[in-house]
Amino acid sequence: MKGIVKYTSLILAGCLLVVSCKKNKEENELDDVDCSTISASYNANIKAITTANCVSSGCHNAGSSKGDFTTYAGLKAVADKGALESKVIKSNAMPPSTGLGIEDRKKIKCWLNSGAPNN
Repeated sequence: MKGIVKYTSLILAGCLLVVSCKKNKEENELDDVDCSTISASYNANIKAITTANCVSSGCHNAGSSKGDFTTYAGLKAVADKGALESKVIKSNAMPPSTGLGIEDRKKIKCWLNSGAPNN
């Protein structure tokens, strides 16, 4: 029985290490984003990301108290408060349970870095 507990503990520790390394790698990738090579237009990129991941789930649709991401003005209001950066870029807590892929997070970061224009 002791052997099984020890073996299970080693596997769990290994899994945690892998997850931690992946998260650190993604954080470094977001720190070193070269926005000159990334298309970060609201109309061409950001709107599609938010529609697919935030609006379609029903969380950020028209009239939502959590923020209306169906329009540029609604998303810009959340971006201006810093919530988009903290919840999507830094903590990757949105969308819940899945977060966004690194490429989408890079696009949003570059869009935010450029002042979140309506382009």
